[in-house]
Amino acid sequence: MLPTTNQLKDDGAVNEPARQPNPGTGLLGPNFARRNRPHPTDETEDPGQWVALDESGWDGDQLYGQQRSRYLSIGTVAISDDEAAPIVEEIRTATRLQAAEVKFSKAFTGPRNGPRRAVLATMLAPGGVLHERASVYLIDKHYFIVGKLIDLFIEEKEAKQGRDIRNTDRARQMARSLFAEGPRALGPELFGRLLSTTVAFTAAKNHDQSVTVEDFHNLVEEAWTQSRRRKVTEALAALRTTKDEAAEYLQEAHGPDAALGQSLEPLIPATAAILANRSKELGRVNFLLDDQRAMTDANLDRIEDEARGRTLPEFRHLSYGVHLGEIVRGRSKDHPSLQLADLVSGAGFAVAERHDGQPNPAGDDLYEAVVPLIDPAGLLSHDDPGRVAYPEVRYTR
Repeated sequence: MLPTTNQLKDDGAVNEPARQPNPGTGLLGPNFARRNRPHPTDETEDPGQWVALDESGWDGDQLYGQQRSRYLSIGTVAISDDEAAPIVEEIRTATRLQAAEVKFSKAFTGPRNGPRRAVLATMLAPGGVLHERASVYLIDKHYFIVGKLIDLFIEEKEAKQGRDIRNTDRARQMARSLFAEGPRALGPELFGRLLSTTVAFTAAKNHDQSVTVEDFHNLVEEAWTQSRRRKVTEALAALRTTKDEAAEYLQEAHGPDAALGQSLEPLIPATAAILANRSKELGRVNFLLDDQRAMTDANLDRIEDEARGRTLPEFRHLSYGVHLGEIVRGRSKDHPSLQLADLVSGAGFAVAERHDGQPNPAGDDLYEAVVPLIDPAGLLSHDDPGRVAYPEVRYTR
């Protein structure tokens, strides 16, 4: 199982030498002692295509609430540092940036930065220097929660009985039906409580079981009783029979002998999926990740194990046909390729916010260039990234 958010803290905090930043990263502690890349990536020295990855909108396993963004955007750019450096300088010159790093959140947001966004849009659009290199992987966090309802409980029970609902696509269809029709079937308020209770029940911070199995299943029972749509009722009927699986989940995730899992943390499995997608597109790939706290050595080991065919349950459907060289982390100030990945992830996030109905000048300026870059295999509730170009229509009554 993956470590919890709590385990991402510095286990070596009492050991003074471990408090020093590890080479190539600003992160502290033994969880980040390996897989650091302090020097630039170079296509001529490292076999395979370098891919830089960064994210925007990450909230760990806290995926629902008024202060939470609806989307997580993960941007990748198939480029090495030696290739990225002149592009970053071109951006600096064209946008008159003086900062040490080129960062989307600091230089490309707000109503006054339209000219800078125009430069970025040109680079991302067809014919631009980043167009065939960049990709945006979007995660609808609310859909991710619904998918986990099916994955953690219903699929677990079905597997015990010898039935495979994942590879037969039943799990995905059930999740899509529950997500698409749930607000109308239950009403927005009850559907929202179903999502928030799922997060509270499955989150790492529920180690004290402040949200019990009974709390969770009482809400499921209420939703099943109130449902007014057949497919939603059927999904909830299956879910209401999974009390044993819910109890097992709590014991496994929070028991005294367990290595706690981040079952509702989307960044780790999404990175594994992106690695698989990019490898199938590019062949052998080396991944350089921004030094994000979720990317511990243990988590990167797990992603690499999956890529090399040493199958893990969390990622068992991703391992075939993937060719991975290195997977390392670094600081964006040391790696111009990560600065480009930051721009791509930030642009994707702005466009997703616009799709979510949030006023966003950056999304308005960039959606035409960004939408064609959205990976159709991302964690959206549909297979048409083109829909992200338009504000989402929601049932609100």
